[in-house]
Amino acid sequence: MKKKRIELGLTQVDVSTKCNISSRYYGTIENGKNSPSLEKLELIAKVLDVSLHFLLNDRMDDMESRVQNEKERLEKLFDKVPSDKLNLVEGLIIQAARLRILLDDNWKDIIENGEYEKFKQSENQMAYDRKRPIVENYDNRDKTYQSIIKQLTELLPHGVKQDKRNKLLGRG
Repeated sequence: MKKKRIELGLTQVDVSTKCNISSRYYGTIENGKNSPSLEKLELIAKVLDVSLHFLLNDRMDDMESRVQNEKERLEKLFDKVPSDKLNLVEGLIIQAARLRILLDDNWKDIIENGEYEKFKQSENQMAYDRKRPIVENYDNRDKTYQSIIKQLTELLPHGVKQDKRNKLLGRG
């Protein structure tokens, strides 16, 4: 994304202005620290004169790298799970890592664009505030993430649970 933007002689401010997003938000997208909605990606693709497929492939590589880093972090936290439960733990850890990355990206989008949007059913109707769909997605993903973390924590030997939970929550 950055390479293409530079090839076109555009700054981050140029692209963000044309896409109607803040330059800070665009910077986080370009640096792989945020995953925008498909609508935003389509706007960026148009401004950069590339296909959506081009941008999605670039984003997928970055997402997989972030998921791998989170997976490694979780594996260290749950390294005391008994060996007879490792197959179950492996699946839970990869799912938790994916959810954590999605949650982080959703949260950044919510902070950037708010929880509510103006919405109307038709041109004749007055717009009203409604909760953005990404907020529902965030809430549902967060519940699933919490459930997975609880399952993982319950698989730990008795004395290790509290210490690992504190580390996971950044208290240790």
